[in-house]
Amino acid sequence: MSAVKGLMMDVEDFVYDFYTKEGVMLDSPKNIIDKAIAKFGYSFGSYAAEVINQSEEQNGCSWAWEKNAQ
Repeated sequence: MSAVKGLMMDVEDFVYDFYTKEGVMLDSPKNIIDKAIAKFGYSFGSYAAEVINQSEEQNGCSWAWEKNAQ
């Protein structure tokens, strides 16, 4: 069980590396999730979506679509 929790924490750290200290996401959620799946496999990589959603809900972090869609 602790190995699973450790892997989940690794996914969280991986996702948080895509945020600035101000809470600005540096890449799109889809790209982050795809990279997490590539690194951790589908079961744990898809957990990245939950981490992103939780960050947005708790901290107001978001992806600046209009700024980065150009």
